[in-house]
Amino acid sequence: LVSSVIYLIVSMESDSFALITDETKRKQAEDAKERGSGIVSFANDAGWVKYDEKDGVTVFTMKSESGLNCIKGESTLDFNANVVEEFVFRPETKTKCDDGCEECTLLEAYGDDTKFEYLKYKGKLVVSGRDFVNVSHKYTDAEGRIIMSAYSVPYADKPEVDGYVRGEIKRAGWVITPDKDSEDKCFVQYVSEIDFKGSLPTALVNQVNTKQGFFVARVNEKLKEEYN
Repeated sequence: LVSSVIYLIVSMESDSFALITDETKRKQAEDAKERGSGIVSFANDAGWVKYDEKDGVTVFTMKSESGLNCIKGESTLDFNANVVEEFVFRPETKTKCDDGCEECTLLEAYGDDTKFEYLKYKGKLVVSGRDFVNVSHKYTDAEGRIIMSAYSVPYADKPEVDGYVRGEIKRAGWVITPDKDSEDKCFVQYVSEIDFKGSLPTALVNQVNTKQGFFVARVNEKLKEEYN
């Protein structure tokens, strides 16, 4: 039975990749999946330092090897892992849970597990806004964890626009682990390493980091509004 389930999962993933006729985009999507194991390692790296804690969410920070600020938010949520998975993979969740995100547009979707998205974030005073084009893929690993992995890619149909700096998401994603004792609980980790490009005030970087980490709390609030 287990082997049949694994075969079904692999077949579904293979089918979604097969839907992508553009070779470059297919390789980008496959790469997003391959980066999934790296997201798990990233989330559980020993170098994270506790930054803040509230509303049941703990936020950690860490410097990457390239010197970028990395952020992690984690919490146990009182929702089924698949409910959380479906909710956070929706494009509209970004604008619903982050008031700094003014646009999240689905550019392309392949099956239920692969997508290309455009995100636009508001600027602050004299600081220009940032925008990103990402590819994302989700899957369930052999241990039953739901992994979502995303990174920035070039996209000819979404060139840079005036007033915004094109940033780069080096790596970002979710690790959603079902609770062993209750199907209505899961342990959630959200991680990101973002190059915002250009010069940003330290205070603004810290503010963005805090908001990114507590994105998990906003997801929990919106889940309660939708399902409770």
